[in-house]
Amino acid sequence: MRAKLVLLIALVLIVPLDVRGNPGGVGNSLEDMQCGGACHGDANQNASSSLQFSLQSAGTVWVGQPAEITVQISGLESSHDLDQLGIFLLSSTNANGDIPTTDGWTILSDGMGGSNNYIEYASVDSEMLTHSWILRADEIGEKTLYVSVHHGDNTGSDAGSPFFGVSQGFSLSIEPIPENLQRLDSDYQPPTSREIGETTKLCVPTIAAENVVIEWREPAGQAYVLETTQNNQCWEAELPAALTESTIEWRAVLDGEGPQQTTPWFPLASTEPSWEANETALMLQSIAHIIFFFGLVVLVGKSKSKEDHYSDYLEENI
Repeated sequence: MRAKLVLLIALVLIVPLDVRGNPGGVGNSLEDMQCGGACHGDANQNASSSLQFSLQSAGTVWVGQPAEITVQISGLESSHDLDQLGIFLLSSTNANGDIPTTDGWTILSDGMGGSNNYIEYASVDSEMLTHSWILRADEIGEKTLYVSVHHGDNTGSDAGSPFFGVSQGFSLSIEPIPENLQRLDSDYQPPTSREIGETTKLCVPTIAAENVVIEWREPAGQAYVLETTQNNQCWEAELPAALTESTIEWRAVLDGEGPQQTTPWFPLASTEPSWEANETALMLQSIAHIIFFFGLVVLVGKSKSKEDHYSDYLEENI
């Protein structure tokens, strides 16, 4: 009996709860189309979304170079009465292994301070939503991207149900980059986030660039030129600190033998310092809980045994 009780307690501490849906969202992350089964539980429970999708790239997509991929979602107010909206950028509609990173893409920025293919909007107050990712294609050829959404609806016969929608495939041609064209080093990973109050020192490595100008701005605001210097490895500049949670954007303008090249605007989010849990410490804490409860069960068992022995002694001597 005691062994069964200890086993039950151990399972309660170790095995996660059965969560069949997350109506409050799962947060920005790398997710397959069905959100790993976690967003809305059984896909058969989903209602069909009536939202419309479009996807386009800003100019030629060169292999090994950052490319801005912009998604537009329309019909937000006319088709559905929704609050939160989850948007997926996908490389297939298999619902498993369909994150762009599995098909030759690197996600440099999700526009929200991370490198995720799934992002959430806590509120939507317009009929059309535009969102951009910065991707880098790692191989030449034709590639296809899809857009998918998860959301709710507060009206209609399916009110309260999870809604799901997916776009047609959008084809993109990944072109080889001319050998002498000035460009960013293909291994460069731009920063996506920082803490409030911190300046950001950029070190931007390039190939075949004779001069580089780095600009920054608030989203869709006026652009400001930074003082830029060159060392042996990269072009350096310093982005100003933010005093509140906000996002700024920066880009590089490259001159060389070929036509002038301009990178996409890279978003950089400033956030409050985050608290991170230590997985090892949590595991040790769980083990300590198991040992504690095991000891407690053993102690209770011993106390019960002593009481029974004392009762037997009294009965024999009365």
